[in-house]
Amino acid sequence: MTPDFLKPRGLREAKKEQTRAALSDATMALVSERGYEATTVDAIAHAAGVSVRTFHNYFPGKAAALTHLAADLIAEYNAELRAQPDSASCADALRDAWRTMLDRHRGNVAGLNALIDAIESNPDLRRYLEDNHPEVGVEGVVEAARRLGLDPATSAIPHVVTQITFTIAVTVIRLHASPDFPDRTQDRLLDEAFSALPLLVAAPPTDSPT
Repeated sequence: MTPDFLKPRGLREAKKEQTRAALSDATMALVSERGYEATTVDAIAHAAGVSVRTFHNYFPGKAAALTHLAADLIAEYNAELRAQPDSASCADALRDAWRTMLDRHRGNVAGLNALIDAIESNPDLRRYLEDNHPEVGVEGVVEAARRLGLDPATSAIPHVVTQITFTIAVTVIRLHASPDFPDRTQDRLLDEAFSALPLLVAAPPTDSPT
């Protein structure tokens, strides 16, 4: 077999990316099965078919492997949001970007749930994601601001909108994975969740006279 250093640069980079992706995927699969705390670097390396030394050539620890995957998923969503037509309203663009993402990853709902739970329940893991992948939190805000015609440096609205839509997506993922809504498709849950937004600003109902 040709040593890696003799391979063309493009092939070496492709192999590195494949190994990095395999390690991140193995991390998410094990976290889904065992939980974050019980998942070890040894187990991740074994599941990905590499040595622990190879694991550490790519990631300093399991937090880095898991947040790398989270950052990739967020970047994928941001790309889908940018791809939405400018003729769509901001709300429709946000919803349809999430629809594409959830449809693409519908076969791994358990893994997405585990990833979300690990990051939300572990402040150090969430901080690691924010510190090491700051761009993923910015790109969605910038695109939402562009669609709303606002400056994200002076307006809180794009930041709030971005956080709300992520919360909606997380809620839909969890509801779809739960037994509580067996008659709802993922798309229907997403539509229903986004339809709740106008209710936040709707006038409260008045009691009609009996």
